[in-house]
Amino acid sequence: MESSLCFPVRLEGQTIYVLDETRLPLEESYLEVKSLEDALEVLGQMKTRAFGQVLLFLYTCALTGEIEGIATAFKKVRPTFDFNSLAGVLKGATQKTPALSAAVASIVQGLDKKKKVRSQRLAEILPYDARILTICNVNGELIYLADALSEMGKTATFFVSETRPYLQGSRLTLWELQRAQLPVQVLCDNQAAVLMQQGLVNCIVTGSDRSTKRGDIINKIGTYALARLAHYFNIPFYVLTQFPLAIDIEDITIEERPPHEVFLWLEGNGPWPDALYPAFDITPAEFISGWIDISGEVACA
Repeated sequence: MESSLCFPVRLEGQTIYVLDETRLPLEESYLEVKSLEDALEVLGQMKTRAFGQVLLFLYTCALTGEIEGIATAFKKVRPTFDFNSLAGVLKGATQKTPALSAAVASIVQGLDKKKKVRSQRLAEILPYDARILTICNVNGELIYLADALSEMGKTATFFVSETRPYLQGSRLTLWELQRAQLPVQVLCDNQAAVLMQQGLVNCIVTGSDRSTKRGDIINKIGTYALARLAHYFNIPFYVLTQFPLAIDIEDITIEERPPHEVFLWLEGNGPWPDALYPAFDITPAEFISGWIDISGEVACA
């Protein structure tokens, strides 16, 4: 079963339809985007993220006929993600397919195939009784992974951390894995160490928004803590990466979300106490067991 989160954004005619991830799991509804301004509002309000923001960027380029200006605008709203490199990929695709909409369609189709190949490569590495702890959400790729494991005669059990404060784990990942009828349990973010200590988890799988050729990654806040815990308990920590670059990851701007988002679990309009919410953290290569990039290349420490 394919998750709606595999393709949370689609383009139909002159309208982009965006799955409102902030409404899941209670309601599966779509927002209409018809301009760059609409796209930036959806992006800034976290209506879509991860692969959704990639699709939103590509389709906004197709809708407006621009690339570099769209990348600049998107990066201003979500500074940690590398929209400039994505723009470079799109410009490269237009060398083979001059029509921008056709180039976008080719990239989207190619990325989905590559995600399936990446899941296959990871499945080859994981143990036969894979008890997987994950954080945040990787847009349907855990379902691709479960299918690949099953084809190999392996089993998969998932533990999903809630991923505060937006709860992408308990709202999104739990929802899609349950719909696929896969064994899954949600846990509070601060329970991960106990599960590792008790031997209930034998591998960690996360995504990454940025990665370097040295193997460092930037991912959802909380990833670094899981990596350090996994290192302490000698549990392999695997990362699904995008396009590793020769960059100094310490120079990348970490997006600081508005403080009030920390209090999303409260009802009302505030005023809220002050809070810190860096949306991402940096995990150095020394705490990562293996990387599988979007091309399916595997690198293990």
